Amino acid sequence: MSTRPTVFVMEAQGKAALPVIESMGRAGIRVAAGSERRYNSGFYSRYTRERFVYPSPRHRPDDFKAWLVRFLSRRKIEMLFAVGHYGALAVSEIQDEIRRHTRLILPDAATFRAAYDKIPTMKTALAAGVPIPDSWFPADDPDGLEGSLRHITRWPVLIKPSIGVGARGITWCHDADSVRKLYPEIVAAHGESYLQDFVPPGGMQYKVDMLVDDRQTRLAGIVYGKTRMYPPEGGSSVLNFSADRPDILDLAHRMLVQYKWTGFCDFDFVDDPRDHVAKLMEINPRFPECFNIGPSVGIDFPMMMLKMGRGEIVEPVLNYPKNRFLRFLPGDLMWFLRVSNDQRFGTWPSWFRFLADDTAYQLIRAKDPGPIMGYFLENLSALFDPRLLAERLRLSSGSKKTPR
Repeated sequence: MSTRPTVFVMEAQGKAALPVIESMGRAGIRVAAGSERRYNSGFYSRYTRERFVYPSPRHRPDDFKAWLVRFLSRRKIEMLFAVGHYGALAVSEIQDEIRRHTRLILPDAATFRAAYDKIPTMKTALAAGVPIPDSWFPADDPDGLEGSLRHITRWPVLIKPSIGVGARGITWCHDADSVRKLYPEIVAAHGESYLQDFVPPGGMQYKVDMLVDDRQTRLAGIVYGKTRMYPPEGGSSVLNFSADRPDILDLAHRMLVQYKWTGFCDFDFVDDPRDHVAKLMEINPRFPECFNIGPSVGIDFPMMMLKMGRGEIVEPVLNYPKNRFLRFLPGDLMWFLRVSNDQRFGTWPSWFRFLADDTAYQLIRAKDPGPIMGYFLENLSALFDPRLLAERLRLSSGSKKTPR
């Protein structure tokens, strides 16, 4: 066994894991990667030295937690990178036990959960003075759902579960009767939910990645816009650009100060075309799928986090190049096949711009072809799993619309 420092990167099947693996590998740190899937992009990186298949954090969270604690107690791991939506949540719940075995940069469990759940997130934003779409919380209203409905003056509104991934459970309603009918169904299926004003199309959607220390000093942050998404009408970004929006950076930092946060956090904002105000949509207390946008412009978040864990001085990175692009080519191909000719040939930047110096790719590496090969092998294996295949192809957004 190598005597080099070793880190463990979870959820190697996610696009967010690869930049972490690369950052550590380039620094000469040994990388052990884990995943619930045998075939994935992270396992095939040239920098991955050990590979472990573990129980699914999504479908078998208790088994996953037991596996992780057992693994960390037996192996000398310098730091755990809690990548993945479900994986990061599971780690947050047992972080005290994990810290007995390795380093971990994560806020306490209550703070993590307050950002993971959407209702506490919206309430924290209101307390911090961060703009959000108009929101109503029936569980807090003395008159329940009817009390919330009396405050709604424009339609449509969305019913949103407090806990969810992507668009699952989000339901459009165009009148009060639709809310009365559908709200109890959504609560029964997804748990506590709330109502939120629908922000119409026309404003740019932005994400923020930010790292703060335990005093909420901003160590690094980047704002990036979603220029193309799949599905095109509103889905995961397949092309992002680094944006010059210091106002949105400041709003994200304000949230982290309000939370008394420590570590990395990701945010979703949208420019409301009605009043031209950037509004917070949600927080993702984990690395997002487009996490490579930061490292691609010189913000090495993983190494900064490792230095934090070691107690070393971390030099802040408070600026970054603007109008640099991050592309997920398989998803961008799906976008191209789905949209009209006007969109295909009028998009910014040109869809046919493949080798530009200002463009980085999510999984494609000239000197490391393994990740894209692992990605295709993973998707090939999905052909035998109808649920996973539908999820990959976005055959259902998980949201409902009611007739106008």
